[in-house]
Amino acid sequence: MEVYKTELLNMDKKLLFFALFLVAFIERVVFDLGPNVEMVTTALILGSYYLGKKRSMWLILLILISTDIVLGNTKIFIFTWSGFLIPAIITCSLFKKIKSNKVLTGVGLGLTSNLFFFVWTNFGVWLQDLWGLYPKTLIGLVNCYINALPFLKNQLIGSLIFIPLGFYAIEAVKNLIPRIISFSSRPYNFIFTTFKKVI
Repeated sequence: MEVYKTELLNMDKKLLFFALFLVAFIERVVFDLGPNVEMVTTALILGSYYLGKKRSMWLILLILISTDIVLGNTKIFIFTWSGFLIPAIITCSLFKKIKSNKVLTGVGLGLTSNLFFFVWTNFGVWLQDLWGLYPKTLIGLVNCYINALPFLKNQLIGSLIFIPLGFYAIEAVKNLIPRIISFSSRPYNFIFTTFKKVI
């Protein structure tokens, strides 16, 4: 029985990995919700909590590589990829240290990841200045951050909505799986017990 539970847990993690990948990939490639409204941060936070550091990092890397193959990218990818991967490394450890409500902790870590992404990637935009928009001065850097504020707002709103929804959806499915297993292993007993409760 214990081996069965372990196999089930591993299967659940694989399904969750695939589901998080699929949602983030589809949002980024097919149903783009707007500039910087993204599901990568949500996948990062949920993956860190439910899958652990190693799987979470692989998840984020797979999302970024596959979506960039489809959408394309520039030299800025060094900053965008590390802007998601660095929080993926840190977030898993922080979940273990912060003993609080997982949803609130997840949202807090998601918003912190968004802020890090904003500071780091816009520093990269200013540093590389592939479009010739910002002089290599403090004023150029400040202008770069000011121009990116609408993108930050969208990213923060996305995290505030999608991270709690993700936690609630996963917990709902986790609570449903034992009932399905109970039903599939003893369908007649399940039906009889349910029928007795109704009567």
